[in-house]
Amino acid sequence: MDSKVGSIVGIVAIVFVLWFCFNAMSNNSKLQTGINYLQTGKTSLDYHQLARLDAQQNGISADLFEKQINQESGFNPNAVSSAGAIGIAQFMPSTAQGLGINPYDAVQSLSGAASLMARYYTKYQSYDKALAAYNAGTATLDSAVSNCGSNWRVCVPAETQRYITAIVGY
Repeated sequence: MDSKVGSIVGIVAIVFVLWFCFNAMSNNSKLQTGINYLQTGKTSLDYHQLARLDAQQNGISADLFEKQINQESGFNPNAVSSAGAIGIAQFMPSTAQGLGINPYDAVQSLSGAASLMARYYTKYQSYDKALAAYNAGTATLDSAVSNCGSNWRVCVPAETQRYITAIVGY
């Protein structure tokens, strides 16, 4: 009789664990997308929604981050720039490698870009400076701030000035 009770308890425990795992997975859009991809070979991932989620999880403006990714690639995960930047977040291969991400993987790229922007925002205490660091590099931004002070934007490349304006609107 004891072995029957033990078997029933074991089955109930397994069912409970499976139920818990299923509920956890159904609330995770990244995991659901991965499961959908494995099942069908296609992704139904909404990159705009994912970008907003990654921004929120990293404590940066979802609106500005969505505009940034739109400016980077138009949300095209297969984008490659003439300068060699790759993917939806337009990472240079060395930057992607340093972050430990695959720039061709949109989920990794969006997560990495949001994390990087959060670090830049923390360092520079300004979203436009964080954008300049992302677009032109920290050395270029640091040089512009050092040489031009509060008027630093005139000292970054014209492409970076246009990039910031397109995203923040000023």
